[in-house]
Amino acid sequence: MKITNLEKSEDYNLRPGTQIQIERTNPFFNDYGEQTAPLELPASERNRRLLGFPDSFGRRVKMSPADVTIQDGEYFAQCRQVVLSAQYGGGISTSFYVNDGSFYSRIQNIRLKDIFGDECIPGVDSVEKGIEFCRRLRTNSSDEYGIFPVLLTDDSGDKSGMNYKVLNAYGKEQVLKWKKIYEWWDYQFPAATAFNPDMDGEGCDFYNAVQRTEYVDGIPITLKPGYYISPFIRANYLLRRVFAYFGYTLADNFFTRTDPFRKMVVVNNVMDTLVNGRIKVADLVPDCTCADFIAVFRRKFCCEFTSDEGRRTADIVFLRDTLDEQPVADLTHCVTGEPTLAYKSEKDYKRLTLSPEEKVDTDLSDSYDDLDSMVKNNPCAYFNPEDGAFYKRGFSGDYEVITKIGEASQDYNTGGSLEAKEVKIPELMPEFRMLSYKGTVDDAEFTYDMGQFLYIGAYKSLNSKMVIAGKDKEETSEPASRQKTMLAFSYLSAGRPEGTISPHDLSDSTHPRIFDYALYYNGPQGIFERFYRDYDLLLRNSLHDMKVKLLLSQSQKQNLPSTAKVVIRGVPFLFNKLKFTLGGKDEPVESDLYTVTLMEPVSEAPAVSGQLKAMDARYRWVGRERVTEVGWDEYDGSGPDKWRTFVTVYPPLPSAEYVGKPYGRQVSYTEQQTRHGTAFRHAKYKYTRTEVWLECVPL
Repeated sequence: MKITNLEKSEDYNLRPGTQIQIERTNPFFNDYGEQTAPLELPASERNRRLLGFPDSFGRRVKMSPADVTIQDGEYFAQCRQVVLSAQYGGGISTSFYVNDGSFYSRIQNIRLKDIFGDECIPGVDSVEKGIEFCRRLRTNSSDEYGIFPVLLTDDSGDKSGMNYKVLNAYGKEQVLKWKKIYEWWDYQFPAATAFNPDMDGEGCDFYNAVQRTEYVDGIPITLKPGYYISPFIRANYLLRRVFAYFGYTLADNFFTRTDPFRKMVVVNNVMDTLVNGRIKVADLVPDCTCADFIAVFRRKFCCEFTSDEGRRTADIVFLRDTLDEQPVADLTHCVTGEPTLAYKSEKDYKRLTLSPEEKVDTDLSDSYDDLDSMVKNNPCAYFNPEDGAFYKRGFSGDYEVITKIGEASQDYNTGGSLEAKEVKIPELMPEFRMLSYKGTVDDAEFTYDMGQFLYIGAYKSLNSKMVIAGKDKEETSEPASRQKTMLAFSYLSAGRPEGTISPHDLSDSTHPRIFDYALYYNGPQGIFERFYRDYDLLLRNSLHDMKVKLLLSQSQKQNLPSTAKVVIRGVPFLFNKLKFTLGGKDEPVESDLYTVTLMEPVSEAPAVSGQLKAMDARYRWVGRERVTEVGWDEYDGSGPDKWRTFVTVYPPLPSAEYVGKPYGRQVSYTEQQTRHGTAFRHAKYKYTRTEVWLECVPL
């Protein structure tokens, strides 16, 4: 065996019989990659020189990893070497990170923004060119950037006007018949003048392409052209840039081949991206480490990034695909002793939960940790796949009332007796919110809903100071918070660029399904069903630990993937930790494997429609009303609250037992003057009783 320092192109001195133990971990079950147990090199003059004299007392330069190769017969690997300790005249303790271990050791402490430094988007050297660049992105054809409107927290202090501020607002400026209002959206008020539906035609532009005045806490602020306009970087482009920065080529993969992931973007909340006449790429990416950004993909989509250190390539592997594929090797003849299989007890089986590390603010009065709790408190709860949120049906009188009880960012958590295996995803998930305009016509207030759009929370300012109108003083915004990664799909709806986390087009009045995937966690197109159900099945029914001693060939040591499925005596397994030695005498080493065969009776996570019974109910509630004219005696005897207002009723789950049995009956009385005379005694009154109730009927 020999170990070569690549920088110096020299081999290290090794003691006779030197042996390295390597642990190749399966990243689906471990947080660290392939690495060796500590190895002690002799503190020879050659080794000290190759490693920069790590035992020197006067050393003032930080130790940095060295690129090395390990070769043992047919086995060859390029890896990173880290010095752990050193003693003059003694030894140098060192470890080696191989392939995945090498890649993950590189990205731990490098921030995503540092990759780009002061890099700017080429060709943008003025505000107008920056705006023009963003105009071109509206075709959604760029492989590197996209753009669409998103909602921001309204901090204007004004109760009228828009209920949110908008990043990338776009449309035609219109004049309403009753009042001059700048209509800066892809929609029009009903009272507007003739509307040209071609939102890329004459007169259409970004609302902030010209100077505007906005309000913050009631204070007017002058905004030069370019504020509240920001492109979004493509997720695949950002991934490629991260890997390229560390010297790897990311292979074509599921995300680059599959819609809508091909056009997925990383959303930012920067409101002054281009106001200085340039667009810094670092402003468009989350303020996190490269490892945290990679972890969003690893944890959200149950995938792993595998690397080949020698070829300097990387690929993406999904657990669901690994389980579906045929085993890559039969290791039966490599077994040197009887395996030991440790079975789980009933309490050791687990169920999966998924949750984001951060959520946008919400106005929901109640929240539920799991769907069990939601159903117990709301028997008629149901899931809406169009926006990924949860609702319940109620009735006010005979009118149906729909109330939201869970956001699209609701954790995937079915509840139950099994212990939870928590997967925290370092992301902030956008939510759908209704953009509305509140105004007044002839002293009468009105609200006009303009559609649902992604809401991402508060904005931040990185490149400017905002000038308060009428003052010489400049005030800066609050320091930008370090926000988690926000992912969204980008697509065209009737020629307009839109952003979504849903498989449905909410900008179309019929809300058609346009994708097979969603970015929220629940539902048939959600993250759990599309990427995690197979893993959850293993947690609930398998993953028993097996320890077995294996004597591997050099080719197997070189080529066995840690994520692949293998067979021993006809039974499939996944590696937890594959262990072997290099150098010295080749001896069997005990490895850890997990079973993947499901134990019966098989426990399975319920589908959302199975857990929320209202979604599969064969009956439904309908509101009924009866108005009857009554006499004075009944009206007068009905009590002091005879003019009661109907309260909203949330009925139980509709079923056959409620058929023919009115539910939630409420009664209210009214008095109506039907004829006016010159004196009170000539007036005539009519008294009515209004009854409302719910009736359960078959679908």
